[in-house]
Amino acid sequence: MANKKKNNPQIIQDGNWGVVTSSNAAFSFEIAADYRLAASSVIPFGIRSSFENQPYTVGNHKIVPNGEYNLLPLEIKEALEENNLTEGVFKRQRGLLWGQGPALYKEEFVDGEKKRVWMSDPEVESWLSTFDFEEVLRRAIVDYYHMEGHFAKLTLTRGSRIGMEARIATVEHVAYDRCRFEWPEDGQTPNRIVVGDWLNPNLLGLKTYPKFDAASVSKYPVSMMYCNMYSFAHNFYGIPAWYGALNWIKRGSAIPRILEAFSKNSLQIKYHIKSPASYWNKIREELIIKCGEEEIPYKEEMLREYEKKVFTDLANVLSGEVNVGKFFHSKTVKNSIGDIEGWTIEPIDQKIKEYVESQVIIAKQADNAITSGMGLHPSLSNIMVDGKLASGSELLYALKLYLATETDIPEAIICKALNIAIAINFPGKKLKIGFYHQVVKAEDSVTSSNRTKNAI
Repeated sequence: MANKKKNNPQIIQDGNWGVVTSSNAAFSFEIAADYRLAASSVIPFGIRSSFENQPYTVGNHKIVPNGEYNLLPLEIKEALEENNLTEGVFKRQRGLLWGQGPALYKEEFVDGEKKRVWMSDPEVESWLSTFDFEEVLRRAIVDYYHMEGHFAKLTLTRGSRIGMEARIATVEHVAYDRCRFEWPEDGQTPNRIVVGDWLNPNLLGLKTYPKFDAASVSKYPVSMMYCNMYSFAHNFYGIPAWYGALNWIKRGSAIPRILEAFSKNSLQIKYHIKSPASYWNKIREELIIKCGEEEIPYKEEMLREYEKKVFTDLANVLSGEVNVGKFFHSKTVKNSIGDIEGWTIEPIDQKIKEYVESQVIIAKQADNAITSGMGLHPSLSNIMVDGKLASGSELLYALKLYLATETDIPEAIICKALNIAIAINFPGKKLKIGFYHQVVKAEDSVTSSNRTKNAI
């Protein structure tokens, strides 16, 4: 008997849309609403900070989990890396903040206005040169724009440890995804930070550091700081300001894959499957109950695996030249307002132009929503609006507005650890480190020989 080639359907999915393809059948599917409201990658309103309310135990360590299952940084990393726009936006934000690089300054009031007086100080610069402070700042910028905060390790000089005046020897960056707060006994203020690989937590590889105490600098030879923007109603970790755009980011990432699948299988796709959110909510509840009975933890991946099985079975039902006698059975369930909902299988007339055009429109809207959610004007991110790039005057105005309103707080947080160290080591100088930006002028206010078009 000849061996039959096994039909292994492939599922291309992101969010509530997707395409299922097999050797001789293909269909698109849609879930009527987002049933993954309780998934760790989309934390719903009402329980958004729930992951901060219970400790997460790893070996003998009790920590404050960062996200459901303690993997929020990883989930955000995966969502951003799949998108064609987000990392480019972050790169532009980093460049706009960095300007001409870090420099020392004093703050002075001139005619009632607070101004920065940029200057050089050999003593402070000599100390900064003992470690790669620019790399510390560059990495802190990356963590800040991704997670609204960063971690730094401060090491005292050896003399500070034997009773001499307390001084900071080095300031080091510690990767955000490796840091977690130790669970505080009072449930309010963590006193220690645990560092390790949380994907593969080797218990011997976890290191614990006390939090830096500015009131008693010499208290700990090595300590750590968490510098972040406070997030409303969150007690421990900051939540990125762009977090609300995460669904748009996922939608923008999904559209190219879905259109690719349509392009490859446009002659095969004959059905569009719609399933209600209530169906998957019911399945999720059943899985949670089953896990409770078997005394194993429920994971959202279980629902995704079940979903793959359902769509695989459906592909097998719809595949083949003759489908006589084949059928697909699904449950009908009541939704939250009491209406009966069930699955629908709609034949496609092979005219998918309208669908493709709608996806392109959604893609454009996703681009605009992502940049606005990430706090960057489209003209500064090189995004074309209605097929046009921003004019020079619009770009200049957006740049000046951005530098005037969107850089002070990030700079203060990113430079916080270094500025605390400078204040401790050089208390009489009243110096700070910040990012120097040359004043950007309109071309018509610059002499002809110095204009950009003549300087290049």
